[in-house]
Amino acid sequence: MTDTSMAPQGRARLVVTMPPSPSRIESILAASPAAKLLAFTDTSDAFRHLAMKAQRRLVIMSPYMDAAGCAWVLDMFSYTTASERILVLQSQAELYKPGVDENALRDLSTSIRFYGGGDTDETFHSKIVLADGSDAYVGSANFLWRSKKANLECGLLVDGPVVSSIAILVDAVLGTFELVDDRAE
Repeated sequence: MTDTSMAPQGRARLVVTMPPSPSRIESILAASPAAKLLAFTDTSDAFRHLAMKAQRRLVIMSPYMDAAGCAWVLDMFSYTTASERILVLQSQAELYKPGVDENALRDLSTSIRFYGGGDTDETFHSKIVLADGSDAYVGSANFLWRSKKANLECGLLVDGPVVSSIAILVDAVLGTFELVDDRAE
């Protein structure tokens, strides 16, 4: 029997940013024989992989961004050949944080959108990077210094049919901007 409420299958790799050494998690993993069999993909490597894989569209969704995160986004946009490069943030205030290069972001992106505020209290907390409709990252890493260098962050790098579910969600988020734009006319 097939459960139609389940997304299609796909492959996933664990993506991790480890806290700086020495860390508590590092010492526990070092003591575990099973941990030696683990294969973590570094978050920065996963993001660059997605940027290089995207041919048509690269979408980066993160509620928060600081100077280090801006550099991360700019790196991804500079490595992609995708003609569409979309950044979705929670609010325009993210562009005004110290060290965030708004001009460079606007130059390298084709669209920057803000999914917060408006008529409702609706916002988002998801972190998604979507390369075309074929590969995606879904995880905990914001585009912040702490997510890149200090926090334990975990996510999944996925490919295969399951990415269509992620693409549908991202397209729905992007569709909300058309709704807002239509109301402005």
